Amino acid sequence: MLLTAGAVVLIGLTVSTVQRNFANHGFILQQAEIGIYKVSLGMSVLEEAMGKAFDENTIDTDVSSVNSLTSTLGKESGEGYPDFDDFDDYNNYSTSLGIEGVDSLRVRCSVVYVNPSSPDGSSSSRTWHKKITVKVWGTVQPDTLTFTHVFSYWSFR
Repeated sequence: MLLTAGAVVLIGLTVSTVQRNFANHGFILQQAEIGIYKVSLGMSVLEEAMGKAFDENTIDTDVSSVNSLTSTLGKESGEGYPDFDDFDDYNNYSTSLGIEGVDSLRVRCSVVYVNPSSPDGSSSSRTWHKKITVKVWGTVQPDTLTFTHVFSYWSFR
């Protein structure tokens, strides 16, 4: 009788341990899935912005002076996503994406002019270089992923 009781306790402990491991495994898989969604979303926005013209004033013509570039970064009057036509239209762009059963993700973008000698900062004047920062975070996994890219204007004459 004592041997049977010991066996039942041992089986109970084994089943409990296996269930706990499965639960931890499921949580780890969910966190990995959310991370993949965050990276995919951030990179998609970054690549989409990089596919646009450098500046509103460089869409149809070349410019030879930084003073010919847009002084105010952001979308122009009447423009809205997904019809952005230049890189800096993504300044102050934000959106959210609900992934059913997984998480609700938020995206926020900012675009600044940068000096090539200090690309981590921003420039108060126009330059041939703009930097986009895309931040992605969620509700289940609130840590923020940050993606940055410097886009430069080159004119070949």
